[in-house]
Amino acid sequence: MFSKRIHNTSSVTMGCLMVCLLLCLSSIIFAQQPTDLYKSAAQLYKTNQFDQAAADYEKILSQGYKTAEVHYNLGNCYYKLNSINKAILNYERALKLAPQDEDALHNLAIVNTKVIDKIQPVPGLAILNAWDGLIDAKTSHGWALMALGFIWLALVFFAVYLFVGIRRFSMAVGAILVILSVAVISVAASKSNKEQQSDAAILMVSNSFVKSAPDTNGNDLFMLHEGVKFQILDRVGEWSKIRLADGKVGWIERGNYEKI
Repeated sequence: MFSKRIHNTSSVTMGCLMVCLLLCLSSIIFAQQPTDLYKSAAQLYKTNQFDQAAADYEKILSQGYKTAEVHYNLGNCYYKLNSINKAILNYERALKLAPQDEDALHNLAIVNTKVIDKIQPVPGLAILNAWDGLIDAKTSHGWALMALGFIWLALVFFAVYLFVGIRRFSMAVGAILVILSVAVISVAASKSNKEQQSDAAILMVSNSFVKSAPDTNGNDLFMLHEGVKFQILDRVGEWSKIRLADGKVGWIERGNYEKI
């Protein structure tokens, strides 16, 4: 009797394992792959079915495939659907992954003309603007790859110095490449720090009052409309302290925006 009970328990366990395995296999077989979704979304976009195309691109993102191209195409869908806030959000996310994407920059400039609030940035120092422009030219990953390339080239020239004999020239070029690699590494570190600390967000509701304090009873300082970009400075409960490009500061409810 005892051994038979063990046998029955083992059979049940094996049966459960087989059922789980079949469920996993079926989910893999019937799940829509990102490549299929991408082709479907592109075709839907061509036939002006923008809402369905947007749904497919959202599915791709939900599966973890967050690329500049997907965000750019999703931004195009929302622009066609006249969803200004979502279009701006996705163009900004595309540029975060590919800072020099000319199409995303162009489309973002167009859709920003539809934003009601025209925020004039506070002018900064020319040297600081130039540094920010340099850092934003690539992602931190792109800068790191460039630094790695300089390091490999430096090693090549040092190898020439050791084994070929063109000593003065190869040593000078190798030293210059090492200096360049160190400089690019510092730029990559600055860009990485900027990416991690970036709290830029887009207002997603049609309009919202900015308060003087993190409380519904706070004074209304001014009103913002959908699509406005701002920086998040602090958080208190369900409220966030924000700063606009023109320097204005106030508090807004956290559910009214999405981070880029």
